[in-house]
Amino acid sequence: MCCCSKRYSNNAKKLWAFGGVVAIFTAAAFFGFGLPAIIDAVALTEFRVKEGARVYENFFDGEVPIFFDIYLFHWTNPEEIRNPNVRPNFVQMGPYVFSERHERGMVSFNEDDTITFNQKRIWHYIPEQSNGDYFNDRVTTLNPVLATVGKTLEGDPLLPLLDGIIMANNLADFLYKDVPVHEMLFDGHPDTLLTTLRDLLAVLPPGSVPDISLPPWEGFGWFVERNESLTYDGTFQMGTGTDNHINTGVMRQWNNAPQVPNYRGVCGQVRGSAGEVWPPMGRNLGSNIRPLNLFLPDLCSAITLRHEREFTVHGLDGELWVGDARNFDNGHTIPETECQCTSPVDQCPFYRPGVIDVSECKFGAPLVVSYPHFYLAHPSYRTAVTGMEPDRAKHEFRFALHPFSGIPMTANGRLQYNMHLRDNGMVLFRDVPDVIIPAFWIEQRMVLTKNIADDLKLIEDLRWGFIYTAFALCGVAALLLGLSLYAAFFVWKD
Repeated sequence: MCCCSKRYSNNAKKLWAFGGVVAIFTAAAFFGFGLPAIIDAVALTEFRVKEGARVYENFFDGEVPIFFDIYLFHWTNPEEIRNPNVRPNFVQMGPYVFSERHERGMVSFNEDDTITFNQKRIWHYIPEQSNGDYFNDRVTTLNPVLATVGKTLEGDPLLPLLDGIIMANNLADFLYKDVPVHEMLFDGHPDTLLTTLRDLLAVLPPGSVPDISLPPWEGFGWFVERNESLTYDGTFQMGTGTDNHINTGVMRQWNNAPQVPNYRGVCGQVRGSAGEVWPPMGRNLGSNIRPLNLFLPDLCSAITLRHEREFTVHGLDGELWVGDARNFDNGHTIPETECQCTSPVDQCPFYRPGVIDVSECKFGAPLVVSYPHFYLAHPSYRTAVTGMEPDRAKHEFRFALHPFSGIPMTANGRLQYNMHLRDNGMVLFRDVPDVIIPAFWIEQRMVLTKNIADDLKLIEDLRWGFIYTAFALCGVAALLLGLSLYAAFFVWKD
């Protein structure tokens, strides 16, 4: 029996060796660039508001628990309000903690790749997480209905007549005194002035009715008729991301308009995200990460959050943005924020930095918004009263995102509502000082669940697994290239 052996030429060996090296480098490129790009492309299809996508499911049936904390300020010495030597003193009460769940209604998907919807917020009190007794605690504060009448009708010829009716019939007091907390928040405190004034305006002859907007409630509370309301937050229109992922969650209109009437210019533009859905930002954000715009219907405007630092939750890496002084500057140090001023242009800026006027957003009530305890505000707001203790750790507005997916990782949305007390011509406000009275502050908070964080980390792990495989293949290819070169020059010689 004869056995034959086929012998390859040296040139063939060189071709096979270098071809193998090229093939390994090609595989490395596929693992390092092709597969991660495929993973990103597939993942991005989940980050849009389209039926079957993960973001769609979270948008309509959110998995992440949201909590709503409310702190009230109890006015301890209102009887000294006209004493120039005594400052109003406030004691913080709470937090009164509520779970918060969002439902969407009146939903329509539009031909321009947007979605229109209304939002229902549902709150349930959580006594075991609260500090205080929601049903039995009592609070004293400035009468917000009376203050609204005074602000709205200041300088109106009807004010003296109405003021006389209020005093003659004992329709109002300077204070809401010892009001149960549950009434001051969600249940409503009976208010004779509110119902009487509404009846009075209804019988006035046409042309004599003042420009005053009264809430359609029988009693007053800061959150009356908001729980489970499908209309209070307004109508939202935002991008779905089906045309391009960069449009996911981007606000287009609010209450059927791209501009709100409360503020001028860019300050009145409907912009940014409503908070729960954000456009994926990609992976290479660079060193100069842009600010975020967050549209808040409670302010009828958007606030700007500045990038702060990297952030991690449940082992998932993201980025953190915070609210800074520009949101309540009014044009004092940042000229472009002058459009936040609601006074005539020649009177702007009206307020010192640290608060913005939201009265037109809240039925004409003399409300101004700040950060809690006047954090980052002009010192005059804190020194005019006692009891304010601003603390960055407790009062900073914070928001973290997973940039690649645009999924929120954590939020601490903190805002304070204050009433502007001044002598507006009414008897009960005569000779009072001009001072900003803190009423309450809220924190809306959430933390991404571990299950969602693990799902996002799995995408990251798969992607990096392929990249590390590519590095390993490159190492093998480099080694084989070296051996092939050695063999080509010293072994496989013709």
